[in-house]
Amino acid sequence: MKAQKTVEFDLLNNAKDSLRQAIELIATREIGSDHARLKHAITAAAHCIELLLKERLRRINPAFVWENVDKYPSLAARTVTVDTAISRLKSIGNVTLSESEERDLKSLRTTRNAIEHYEWRASEKEAEIILGCALSFAIDFAHRELAVDLSETFKSDDTWKMLLDELYAFSKAHGARLEAKFLAKGEYPNCCDECGELTVPMRGGSCELCGHWQFIEE
Repeated sequence: MKAQKTVEFDLLNNAKDSLRQAIELIATREIGSDHARLKHAITAAAHCIELLLKERLRRINPAFVWENVDKYPSLAARTVTVDTAISRLKSIGNVTLSESEERDLKSLRTTRNAIEHYEWRASEKEAEIILGCALSFAIDFAHRELAVDLSETFKSDDTWKMLLDELYAFSKAHGARLEAKFLAKGEYPNCCDECGELTVPMRGGSCELCGHWQFIEE
């Protein structure tokens, strides 16, 4: 008799898988209508972020992932909501989220709840902005709080470029994050000839967003 394989996803790999689903839905344009792909990509991105927040809590103490820490590790008990996870990370994990990040996450949660539990209506532009900000947050949070580069796997082929081409809202949101990091270090980035974002180092080199190599004349 063939041995049964175990299906297993830890928190981080569970999050990675949901991010992969969200990005491939948008980048490849192979599954369903544009609106259906947006809907499913938003719920997958929201799931990814929830798991990333819980993974950060787990690294502080696994019991903090549970709403009632005394019930850890019972899977019959509730784990924390996104709101509680954020609150705990801020109070005991020294994790700082900007006002815009918290605002974007609130909008994402409201949208996800509407999709999963009732009806959802939004303009395409609004839906794309919600998704673009969510994907950018997930990648940035994982990098700064978990020391994990979630974008790496998508850059091994054309998926990352396809994402940038298909979801302008992501290019703008992530480009703005990268620009802010340059400025925080006292650097003034150049505009990339390829993607149009201020994400090329002062003295030239590879664009932090799209990877385009750009020479800067002195």
